[in-house]
Amino acid sequence: MKITIIYDNEIAKNIKELKAGWGFSCFIQTKEKNILFDTGWDGDMLISNMQILGIDLQEIDSIILSHSHWDHCGGLARLLNLNTNLETYIPQSFSKQQKEEIKKRSNTYEISKSREICPKVYTTGEIEGSFIKDKTKILIKEQSLIISTIKGLIIIAGCAHSGIDKILDSAN
Repeated sequence: MKITIIYDNEIAKNIKELKAGWGFSCFIQTKEKNILFDTGWDGDMLISNMQILGIDLQEIDSIILSHSHWDHCGGLARLLNLNTNLETYIPQSFSKQQKEEIKKRSNTYEISKSREICPKVYTTGEIEGSFIKDKTKILIKEQSLIISTIKGLIIIAGCAHSGIDKILDSAN
């Protein structure tokens, strides 16, 4: 298995061509599937970084979106324009409009409970969390990824709005 960070707020200092942007995306290569977790906020930047890192977007089998915030799913539309053979795993709590748009362009799975994506790779299912916006507490559901390895579990989270303790509890 190999995990490559494609998109983040900071860039790797040894690869100057990469662009940093608000959000997150990583590419997970397993024996069974190639998975993209989140897409950052800018699709062009996502595609550019993938090309620089030698990742062929046609090799992506599945996209898993952690939650509906723009900085984690903003690059999805651009990606779906370039690869129409994707399966997309989204939290069931996505808005009706978001779900309809994604379902038009990919084989879409709505996730509420933990689900196996491929051997040894699972989503946590939706975990409720919150964040503060303009002094108001906003509830949001988010899913994370659990990868079982011979050395233990790897947890990949988007923003971890639910708190890392809840995510780790769900991984057990």
